[in-house]
Amino acid sequence: MKYNRRVAMGALAAGLTARWTQADENKASADSPSPWGPLCVFAKPLQMLSFSELADLLVKQQWDGIEATVRKGGQVEPAKVADQLPKLVDALAAKEKQVVLFASDVNSVDQRLTEPTLRAAAKAGIRYYRMAYYRYDLDRPILPQLEKFTRQVEQLVQLNRELGITALYQNHAGTRYCGAGLWDLYRIAADQPKEQLAVAFDIRHATVEAGMSWPIHWSMLREHVGALYCKDFRWNEAKVENVPLGSGLVASSFYDSLRKDPIAGIPVSVHMEYIDHRDPQKAAQRIAAVADDRRAIRRLLGI
Repeated sequence: MKYNRRVAMGALAAGLTARWTQADENKASADSPSPWGPLCVFAKPLQMLSFSELADLLVKQQWDGIEATVRKGGQVEPAKVADQLPKLVDALAAKEKQVVLFASDVNSVDQRLTEPTLRAAAKAGIRYYRMAYYRYDLDRPILPQLEKFTRQVEQLVQLNRELGITALYQNHAGTRYCGAGLWDLYRIAADQPKEQLAVAFDIRHATVEAGMSWPIHWSMLREHVGALYCKDFRWNEAKVENVPLGSGLVASSFYDSLRKDPIAGIPVSVHMEYIDHRDPQKAAQRIAAVADDRRAIRRLLGI
């Protein structure tokens, strides 16, 4: 459906007034500072908003910033990154919010837009970017492919070091994703400096793939984690179904342990993926759901 600005503005107004009370705001501001780094919301479900509308939403819901989408079909098109990204950064900065990190199409220095994208981000003061995924060809041996991916990462690390920026690789559940099993992601990250390459640990995807053994993967990867991704799911027969944060099968013990022993300074990104981000008629629902997840992460991590 075609974007309708009046629908989006109505959604913004509804979301700002419905799910976030003054009592919530007063309580949040009265609490002690979080040991974590910036708390951000993944901007994919909020792309119907203008940059300034998005900044207003972040203020109202008390996010520190966003995980932006600097990729094909995102808030910022990679081909226009030098023009569009500073505008996004400035719009958020005007309300004392920030682009904490961004999801990208980058996974190799050989891609035409890799260097322009990363240079524009570094110039704008953005520290982190999420890499695009590597995918295995299941008709070929796996380990040689993993070695190839590792070499691609090593080349990116060199560029990241030059620019002072950190690549994040997210573990993602699925048949062909490199990193779904998490052992392969450990092999990629283990010998790389965390300042140039780190893991975006996604507990939802880790639980889908590992079931009850997710604590092993968490323990294995923890020292390499540079960002925490938070969302939830349940099984609907054999299908994975996304659900509101804190209401699904992700173990509460994960968050219990993090409250006791946080990874100081790393960003926390909340991903609201249980309402279709492509449907303009669901804009108000998405804004309300993002507010719900903001309260949930406050309860789970105390931030």
